[in-house]
Amino acid sequence: MSAGSTYERLLGESRNGGLEHADGGGAPSPPDPERLVAQLSDEVGRLEERLGRRADPVARERLMRGAEHALRKVVDDGDDARLDMRDMARLEAVVHSDGTRPVLFVEDDFVDVTAPAAANWAPSLSRIQAELRTVCRAVGRVDDPSALLGYQGTAWAIDDGVVVTNYHVLQAISTHPSRTDGEFGGELKPDVAVDFGAEVGGGPSNRAFRIGRVLGVGRAGAPEHAHPTIPGVNFDGLDLAVLELDRVNGRPFPAPVQVARGDDPATHGGLASRGRSVYIVGFPGSSASTSPDVFAELFAGVKGVKRLTPGVLTEGRGEVADDARHWIISHDASTLGGSSGSLVVDLEAEGRKVLGLHFAGVPDRVNWAHGLEGATPELAAVIPGW
Repeated sequence: MSAGSTYERLLGESRNGGLEHADGGGAPSPPDPERLVAQLSDEVGRLEERLGRRADPVARERLMRGAEHALRKVVDDGDDARLDMRDMARLEAVVHSDGTRPVLFVEDDFVDVTAPAAANWAPSLSRIQAELRTVCRAVGRVDDPSALLGYQGTAWAIDDGVVVTNYHVLQAISTHPSRTDGEFGGELKPDVAVDFGAEVGGGPSNRAFRIGRVLGVGRAGAPEHAHPTIPGVNFDGLDLAVLELDRVNGRPFPAPVQVARGDDPATHGGLASRGRSVYIVGFPGSSASTSPDVFAELFAGVKGVKRLTPGVLTEGRGEVADDARHWIISHDASTLGGSSGSLVVDLEAEGRKVLGLHFAGVPDRVNWAHGLEGATPELAAVIPGW
C-alpha cells in the first residue's frame, strides 16, 4: 500500500518550513532514517523514565528495526514506496515521536511540553495552558465493565452533568440499541460510567460518574448514503449521543467545554476550515485502531489513558466528498481505536472551542469528525437551554 497521509505527515515539517512558518517553499527534503530512529528511541527512553519501568526489549528492538526499514523504503522510493501494514505501523511510530504529529500523554490535566516529541507544538500548547487544562478535565473515558479492555470510547462534558460521545459508542454500552427520530431505544448496561481521570500513572481519583440516561441521539443516515467500504459510516447520519450522568454527593462535575456554533454571529459557522490547527483529547487503545498503538506494544498498561494529539484540519465543512449536509470535517491528528467520541478543539485563537466530534477514519489515510457548527440544531434540540 502507499504511505498515504503518514508519508505526508512525515514530510510535513520540511514542506511547511516548520509549524511556526508559512512560507514553506521548495521541495521537501527526504527523511533522515538514522536521526528519526534515534528520536524514536529517545522518546521510548523518556517514557520509560516517566512510567518507572522498562519497555519490552524484544518489542523495542523490533520497533526500531522496523522503523528504519520502512524509512529506507520511503527514502529510496518516495511517494511510490510500497508499504505493508507493518511498515505503516512503524512509520506511524516515527510520526508520533518526530514532532510532526505526536501522541502526548495527559498528566495532571496537561502535557509535558518539554518532551522532544512536543517540540514543534510546545509554543502553541503552552500559550493556551489554562484553556487546555479545562478541556482535558472535561474529557472522560466511557467505562464498560463487560468490555474486554474495560472501556469503549471517549465522552466529553458539554453541559453540567451532560456528555457527548458517538452513537456507536452508546451502542457498545447498551443492549438492544435502536434509534428513531432522535429517540434512543434500548437499555444501558449495568455500571457503565464516564471517568474523567484515567491518566498515565493513575491520574486524579474520584472523577468517575455513572451514566444515568440517554438524552438524545443523532439521526441515522439514509441507507443509500452508507459508505461503500467502511461499515457503520454514513455521512448522511449524525454519529452522536448525548448522555446524562448521575450526581455524586461532594463530587462536582467537570466544567463543560465551549462548542463552536453554526449560529454564532461572530464566526458564521466558519471556524472549522481547511488548514486550521487543532488538537484532540481522548482515550485511544482498542484493537480496532485507525493508527497502531505503538506505546501499548512496548508498555503493558498504557491502553485507555488520556492522550492529546495535535494536527491540522485537512478538509473543512463543505469540502468532504459525499457530505451533502456539510457536517463532516477531516483531520490528520494521530488517532486510535478508543478515540471514538473524542473532541476536536481549535488550537488557534483562544484554543478552547470544540470544532468537531471524532467518529471514524481510514487507517493511514483520513480521520473524520462531525463539524459541530453544522450540527448546532441537532445539539440544541437535545440539550435544554443550550
